Amino acid sequence: MPAVLPGRLVNAVLEGLASNPALPGYLLDRLVTRPGLAAELADRPDLTAEHVRALLAHGDSSAVYRLLENGMVAPEDVPIVNEPVALVLTGRADADPALARALAFHPDRSIRARLPESACSLPADVVTLLARDPEPEVVAELVLFHALPPALAESLSHHPSPDVLRALASSPHTPASVLALLRPGTLVRELAANSATPPAVAADLLPHHASRYFLAGRPDLPPSVYEQLASELEPGILSQLAANPAVPVPVLRQLTGTRALRLVLLRNPAIPLDLLEELAPAARIGPDPLPRIASASPAELRALAASPVTQVRMMVATRADLPPDLFAGLVRDADPGVAGAVVVHPLATVPQLWELASRHGPRLYPQVARNPLCPAELLHHMALRAASAQQTWRAVARHPHASGETLLLCLEDVRARHLAAAHPHLPVSMIMELLRREFTAGAAAANPSLPVRVMEQLVD
Repeated sequence: MPAVLPGRLVNAVLEGLASNPALPGYLLDRLVTRPGLAAELADRPDLTAEHVRALLAHGDSSAVYRLLENGMVAPEDVPIVNEPVALVLTGRADADPALARALAFHPDRSIRARLPESACSLPADVVTLLARDPEPEVVAELVLFHALPPALAESLSHHPSPDVLRALASSPHTPASVLALLRPGTLVRELAANSATPPAVAADLLPHHASRYFLAGRPDLPPSVYEQLASELEPGILSQLAANPAVPVPVLRQLTGTRALRLVLLRNPAIPLDLLEELAPAARIGPDPLPRIASASPAELRALAASPVTQVRMMVATRADLPPDLFAGLVRDADPGVAGAVVVHPLATVPQLWELASRHGPRLYPQVARNPLCPAELLHHMALRAASAQQTWRAVARHPHASGETLLLCLEDVRARHLAAAHPHLPVSMIMELLRREFTAGAAAANPSLPVRVMEQLVD
């Protein structure tokens, strides 16, 4: 390895080292002195009290946030060296109220505007102060992120700033009584999208075209509203309707005109099973079960598993809690699509993985390699024989059981190479080689199999 890395690689390599779980403590002692690595180092579980103090001294608000979230430091032990750190501290439930009060008087309006979003809660006097701020941006942020006393919220409904009024109309914290007082005008979108807007008020927005996309996604409107929206021509509005479980089934049955709508309907938790089976050929089957499949009863599952529609049987195979006999039947299914859903199932055994890979061949290899039980021998077998080589190599390179010899087979693909660079089974000689390459340098530096002597050179 060269004594000096190209400058463009230095940051990536140091960030990789900062996340390397095998980094020795004496090298960690040196890295914590580098301000640019504070945020990455703050996530390490092996930080000592001295390391934490060194990281806090950099005044990096991201590092402070992570240290607090990870329980590595208490709020009272954080030195307040700048405003971003102070804002992070206000996000804690046990924050000192005096901190929010000081920031509320800050001369920089951008700091005052960030306070409402950052703070977990605000003292009543700070709420009143920010509500009277001369900068509309500050008032709008307060309205968006904090519940105001009803009288104060009502008084702000007469605020001269359009930004404050839009914030009131958008905020889930605005009382329903105040939302009902707001005149739609330019606030139609905000009122329609706000879940706190009373259903009757929202329904009255239907004549405004700008409201309809948002109304179509609301679950609390009268059926007549959805029926009217179904006559729309805009794909976005119809897509919102197709995804909405509150839409009456007769309306859902009208929304099958395009493939895009059929795909959305399939993910609607309220879709009737007969419509699901009708639309299933349009489906893209992912690793997670569709909501209606996830809620199907045992009897419904058995009926679906016997469906002549391949995609329906594939959907059933995504359920993690299948009865063993039902799963065994799906393993025997002759369709490769069903097999692709079955091989990633937690009930699949190693012999079944071998059997399915042998029966269906290379087209199934990427899915087989995604099963956490897939053994090293099968991973190597597939990496050698892959037809869809890129997808197989990427899946193999992610697998913790992949051997060094197998990982070397995956290096022809650029994405698989990046994944393999961080794999602890990759031969050390190749880790060293990948340290020299821009796309893989950071991943190779994070590899726990990287020799300590090389880590020392990199830190130097």
